[in-house]
Amino acid sequence: MEEKLVPAHIFFVKWFIRIRWVAIAVLLVSNYIVNNLLEISVEEIPVYILAAVLLVLNILHRILLKKIVSDKTSNITKRIKQEIHFQIITDLIILTMILHYSGGIENPLILFYFFHLIIASSIFSTLESYLYAAFALILSASMGILECFGVIPHYQLEGFITHDLYRNILYVFGTGFVFACTSVMVVGLSHMIIYRSIKSEETYVKTNIELENKDKLKNEYVLRVTHDIKGHVAAIMSCLEVVRSKSTGSLNEAQEEFTNRAYNRADLLSGFIKDLLNLTKKRLKHDKEIEEFNLADLINKVVLPIQTLAKDKSIDFHLYLDKSIGNYTGNPYTLEELYSNILFNAINILLLRGILR
Repeated sequence: MEEKLVPAHIFFVKWFIRIRWVAIAVLLVSNYIVNNLLEISVEEIPVYILAAVLLVLNILHRILLKKIVSDKTSNITKRIKQEIHFQIITDLIILTMILHYSGGIENPLILFYFFHLIIASSIFSTLESYLYAAFALILSASMGILECFGVIPHYQLEGFITHDLYRNILYVFGTGFVFACTSVMVVGLSHMIIYRSIKSEETYVKTNIELENKDKLKNEYVLRVTHDIKGHVAAIMSCLEVVRSKSTGSLNEAQEEFTNRAYNRADLLSGFIKDLLNLTKKRLKHDKEIEEFNLADLINKVVLPIQTLAKDKSIDFHLYLDKSIGNYTGNPYTLEELYSNILFNAINILLLRGILR
């Protein structure tokens, strides 16, 4: 089970790293645009420094991931989880510092905390997810309270927000309460959705395994029955061959015709049984059912019983094959079944309509 979780965890680490590259670029560009084009007051130098720190951390995360994946001697799942913990914790701290230098709790980017909470909920246990929610709440609350009481400076978004909301104790604690409730709801809903997804996946996997087992039993049964039928058909053909060779006595014209018809039908049935045996063996061994075959030979094989049936029903049946038809790669058994069904259905429709007798 642990080995199955590793690819998913590696995906999250790589995804975090890729998203962080985008975040760094957006942070640098937006910092320049906000300060120079929109003329909104943001502490430009500290934000650039934090972007540089984030850049260094992302390079470090990438190096650590390569080292973890290449090291086969240790518990890779545990180490990757530790790496994800490291990423989320550092991201939340840097996000808090960026918010501090760009308006504090007045900055709408405070909603980015929820992004990390959702990711944590999809990877870690319920307890760990709520601990992350508590950690994010502590970081944001500390920033808001310390700025509110003047313990640390507040860098207002002049040109974007004009009210000193950070000084309003009711606003600070009200925002904190909403943030706490939203965090709990985000973690709870994420876990509920993920739990249901896991249960649905488990049900799907279980059902798929049951279907595979039933399919295997069916193929084994078909293999055994078909093998028995093959023996009986071979015995019938041997008896018919004795009669055809006139070892049991001479045959009149009608007897000889019906004996030859029976032998030809038995021969076709023997070929069908042989194909069914080969197909069933391939499915039991999980071999590929795709192979190279000659389409003209396949069509001629399909047409033989159709011609016999058409002759019995006084139906004119003519076959023309283009000389350019050659070898193809595919599933000959499926094509054979398709052509047989089409031709048999065509004759049956003619008979049902009473066009020919």
